[in-house]
Amino acid sequence: MKIIRLCLLILFSQILYTSCSKKTIEGDLVITNVNVIDVEKGMTNSYQTVAIKKGQIVSISKHSSSDNINSDSIIDGSGKFLMPALWDMHVHYTTSEEHKGFLNLFITNGVLGVRDLWGNLKSRDYIDSTNVLAPEIYLSGAIIDGPFTLLNGSLQPRNKEEAIILVDSLHKAGADFIKVYDDLSQDIYSAIAKRCKELDMPFVGHVPLSVKATKASEMGQKSMEHLNGIWKSSTNDVAEIDSLETAFKSHFLSNDIESAIKTFTNINSKFNSEFNKETVVKLAKKLKENKTYVTPTLITIDRNWSRIDGTYKNQDNNKYVPESLLQEWDPELNFPSKMYPVETWNIGKELLNTSLKITKILHDNGVPILAGTDCGVAYVIPGFSLHDELELFTKAGLSNSDALKTATINPAMYFNLEHNSGKVAIAMNANLLLLDKNPLLDISNTQTISGIIKDGEYLNRKKLDELLENAIYKN
Repeated sequence: MKIIRLCLLILFSQILYTSCSKKTIEGDLVITNVNVIDVEKGMTNSYQTVAIKKGQIVSISKHSSSDNINSDSIIDGSGKFLMPALWDMHVHYTTSEEHKGFLNLFITNGVLGVRDLWGNLKSRDYIDSTNVLAPEIYLSGAIIDGPFTLLNGSLQPRNKEEAIILVDSLHKAGADFIKVYDDLSQDIYSAIAKRCKELDMPFVGHVPLSVKATKASEMGQKSMEHLNGIWKSSTNDVAEIDSLETAFKSHFLSNDIESAIKTFTNINSKFNSEFNKETVVKLAKKLKENKTYVTPTLITIDRNWSRIDGTYKNQDNNKYVPESLLQEWDPELNFPSKMYPVETWNIGKELLNTSLKITKILHDNGVPILAGTDCGVAYVIPGFSLHDELELFTKAGLSNSDALKTATINPAMYFNLEHNSGKVAIAMNANLLLLDKNPLLDISNTQTISGIIKDGEYLNRKKLDELLENAIYKN
């Protein structure tokens, strides 16, 4: 009798345990038995079930075969890896009709958020008001520059008053931020910085030649694009660089292209030869103190200066680029690069190594780094190039998890979106990548995309391949 009672007790306990452990999981989309990438901690949480409802993650729990899943869309994540979608924080051409295929390239590469630093504000309204599949776009509108500019269509205020009017007009037109450029004078730059602060509107861009990087940081420039101003600040003799830059402008304006190229080459040579680690560390501490972000765009430096070798001229991804742009990139056709001597190209290539060193120093000293590509220039293909930028970060010495942060957590912090973006966690927006391989082991695994979740909707590999096919230009 005692044995029967004991058996009944064990059986009842098992039934009770099974009923208690059996979970009901509900969602519009449920991913089962997946490995979740914790980018912040640099670790993987295995065998998880992630439920998504109305575009948000509503639950994450340990996978169990006994789970009762109530969903119209269930994805088996066995052996796969789930991570936050990527941001490219320096792009172009998202609002250009001629380059509309670029939107597909962002989506298919898992880049579901971008910051366009020169685009048409009205065109973005069209994207927002239609069903065009596109990343989330933050946009500056037109660039504000000085009288010596190589950019057609940039705004060129003649004084502080005109600069303030331009900032106000861009703000009213719906620009998310202001972009400043190389040739702004100190007083006009200061007026822009002051007005942006009054409007609570970020301003970003190049560090103007007339302004030191430390001063730009102190005045509230939220992000520094490329490393131009930082290159100069990392040398032993900033005054000499200033003098050379003035000479370059003079040569160019007088149409003395040969002298302009020689001076330009000399400037880059000094960036390489006079690089001073202690100076960069000192600058980095100031940038960290002022919460200034840096977007190194290493891939642009790499592609721009290595294109003379012809390495990228025949790359397969060029099929996604219109012929007009390919011709613009060709060093044998492009002015003034077709006039560069071999020395200029070699010094430019070395500039990448200098930039890798600077990026590592900035990162090690707490400067928030943003992944951005400047896509649309020098064989930098939208979407694909973001993965290349992450690889260059690891080449600079960042860990795989820290490289991932530059395209996930750091952009969320930049936009003050930490509460709903940049992580795989409950209450976060469901913008996610489903990968075949673990990017924490090899950063190139961000390219092993099995599927993408955009705003809670699942795009499988077949759909992504269709988008890629539609993005091919019939040149």
